[in-house]
Amino acid sequence: MTKRKIKEMHHRWKGGSYKSKSGYIMVRVYPDDFFSSMRPMRGYVREHRLVMAKHLGRCLLPSEDVHHKNGIKDDNRLENLELTMRGVHITTHNKGYRDGFLKGYYDGKDKQIKELKTEVQRLNGLLKVKEVNDGS
Repeated sequence: MTKRKIKEMHHRWKGGSYKSKSGYIMVRVYPDDFFSSMRPMRGYVREHRLVMAKHLGRCLLPSEDVHHKNGIKDDNRLENLELTMRGVHITTHNKGYRDGFLKGYYDGKDKQIKELKTEVQRLNGLLKVKEVNDGS
């Protein structure tokens, strides 16, 4: 019996894939597979890299990264994946995080200021009504 058969018959076998602690889907790639050169020592490849490699019809280089456009690490639909180079990918991520944080910060700040102005207007209206009632 081959190792592959033994693994498939094992009670804990989950079909050759699992979700890593970092949130990526890991897929088992066997030594006789065309994409085996992409696998590290344990024999598992991140699914999004495998999806992109199969789409391109070639193995990915170590310097190539596959970016999840929507940021969800287990959404490995081809339309959600983008092939980039390692340095560009890191720069894009850092810029996105900075811009996203600042946008969220300013959006939140603007919303808070608008709410405060509305509250001040409401209180001014109540104060005017009180002054009119007290003056009558």
